[in-house]
Amino acid sequence: MAELDRRTFIVSAAGFAGAGALLAACGDDGDASPTSTTTTTLLAQNGDEPGALDIPQMLPAFPEFAMVHSVPQRVAYALHDGIDIMRANAPDSINLVLRFGDEVIAAEELARRDVGTPTPYYSLHFTPPGAGVYTSVMTQGDLTTEHMFRVGEPGSTDVPQPGDILPAIATATFDDAMGVDPLCTRSKPCPFHTTDLVDALDAGDKPIVLSIATPGFCQTAICGPVINLLIDAAAERDDLHIVHAEVYVDPHNDPGVATGTGEFTPVVAAYALPYEPVLFVAQADGTILRRLDAVYDGSEIAEALALV
Repeated sequence: MAELDRRTFIVSAAGFAGAGALLAACGDDGDASPTSTTTTTLLAQNGDEPGALDIPQMLPAFPEFAMVHSVPQRVAYALHDGIDIMRANAPDSINLVLRFGDEVIAAEELARRDVGTPTPYYSLHFTPPGAGVYTSVMTQGDLTTEHMFRVGEPGSTDVPQPGDILPAIATATFDDAMGVDPLCTRSKPCPFHTTDLVDALDAGDKPIVLSIATPGFCQTAICGPVINLLIDAAAERDDLHIVHAEVYVDPHNDPGVATGTGEFTPVVAAYALPYEPVLFVAQADGTILRRLDAVYDGSEIAEALALV
């Protein structure tokens, strides 16, 4: 885990303190992301005994600055029992209410997701009606824990949104590594380096799946082995252009990687992505149908691929 610990770029289960705090630290400047309201408030504790909670604490695993209103968005939470992230004893589902001011945006029972990943989480898809602070509320009997996050105005982030056309940025391939070394940090390079993203978009003949991840640095963390999961999910899908892009140009020799300031590959820089992994699923014309951020499992990958 030594390599993983060096990289604040990754949302890590080993030191998971909330994606909001991590991503704020990784941002390029204070004006690029909304004022942070990513604070988890625990409203129910069992006396003063450390680590003894009547209801688990929600840990956000999503980049709030990447969300804008009026387009589909997604939030994801892991649970913490006061001592560690809940894994084997995480509940099969949680009840979550999402509020925007006095308005209830969503009220759902969210199933536990952990297909192919070591850390269970719970995800909610919704379309925010306006910019401002949203509150996720999880209840258990009379006890409540909540988490607030901010949604911005359209245009407030360069991160591509559902409904946008996937920006055409060159990606490294087996034929042209573009100086990216290694081309794929997976122990055995994945098969998703045969087509450049620009060529896939120019062809316009197949839906496009773009995965941005560093599998060699994130083998067991909360983000999970997403490249392996994508390989499994796409095993029978020869009707897709699937592109994998690494995050850093030279992760093993670039001293900036230790502080998250190394040289990013062109697509990461152009998409303004100070987090990983991220998965984009787009129509053949490049229109983004779904974006999965920070933590996702085999079930969400399968659901996203089923859209095309």
